[in-house]
Amino acid sequence: MRMRTLLCAAAAAVALVVSGTGTAAAAGAGRDTPPTRYLGMFREEDPTTIAANVRSLYGVTPASVMWFDSWGSGRPFPVTEAKTLWRHGIMPHYTWEPWDTALGPNDPGQIHLRDVIDGSWDGYITARAREFAAVGMPILVRWGHEFNGNWYPWGIANNNADPTLYVRAYRHVHDLVAAAGARNVQWVWAFNNGSSPDAPYNDPAAAYPGDAYVDWVGIDGYNWGFGPSWDPAVDHWTTFDQTFAAAYAKARTVAPNRPVMIGEFASTEDGGDKAQWLRDMNTTLRSGAYPELKLLTYFDLTKEEAWSPGSSPAALAAFTCWARQRYMHGRGDELARIAAHPSSAGG
Repeated sequence: MRMRTLLCAAAAAVALVVSGTGTAAAAGAGRDTPPTRYLGMFREEDPTTIAANVRSLYGVTPASVMWFDSWGSGRPFPVTEAKTLWRHGIMPHYTWEPWDTALGPNDPGQIHLRDVIDGSWDGYITARAREFAAVGMPILVRWGHEFNGNWYPWGIANNNADPTLYVRAYRHVHDLVAAAGARNVQWVWAFNNGSSPDAPYNDPAAAYPGDAYVDWVGIDGYNWGFGPSWDPAVDHWTTFDQTFAAAYAKARTVAPNRPVMIGEFASTEDGGDKAQWLRDMNTTLRSGAYPELKLLTYFDLTKEEAWSPGSSPAALAAFTCWARQRYMHGRGDELARIAAHPSSAGG
């Protein structure tokens, strides 16, 4: 552990030396002190278990933990666990998916945006909203994420290629939650870093609900590496900048008065050096690039790829080094205040 600490300190010193070189996305680079960032973590566990295991595995307390639930499950929001997270200074981050995971995206019995708009799920939404309110502290709610992809039933591609349906559904859910008294919700509008299909109707800008409905702009993106399951013969290795620079620019154009988060990200081991990918990301973030990017939520799971930081000893060391950087030590209570005072400056 002592050797890992020394290596991490050496890497930080190198990052300071090279930070002035910047990257193509390094708007704001050259600052003496990098902006404070906030570590979010997703693991396929209960929320409080995520927090405990992150501390055990990586030696850090995340500013937030994220978990997923689908409307089809009918599960209540875990109010007690959310309150427990806040007792440890961790902001809850709830990805709320409007679908039945037992059905395909285009199954006749699946939930689609028109069902939301027409009120078929109003009772369910209001029940969850009352539970949100019962937490009594801020929570992040990421509803209908990656809407510019074709893999979810709420995706624009699966709803008559009409982005206005997404806007109407999003606003409907938002308004019901607010009417139920859940003023503690911070709403995350989250798009995928690439649209599928890449068509004019699927431009995330066309599906923006408006500043009155959005507290955070989220981006999801992964370094898929060589031969992902959806394109097994092609190299899709991308650096952190290649993964996020264009999407960050889009976020700042669409909603310049809203802070940005990465709602999901990770790197595979296939096709390159994952540990170096993480070290380069650290250098980029230390440089002051992406100044309005505040929260980064790592997808700590082996799913389509070996995304977990522990996929190799070198990757684990690089991830732990990054997570322990001083600029990554933002706390949950600080994170909760960012959206209350979004910057009006461009990034």
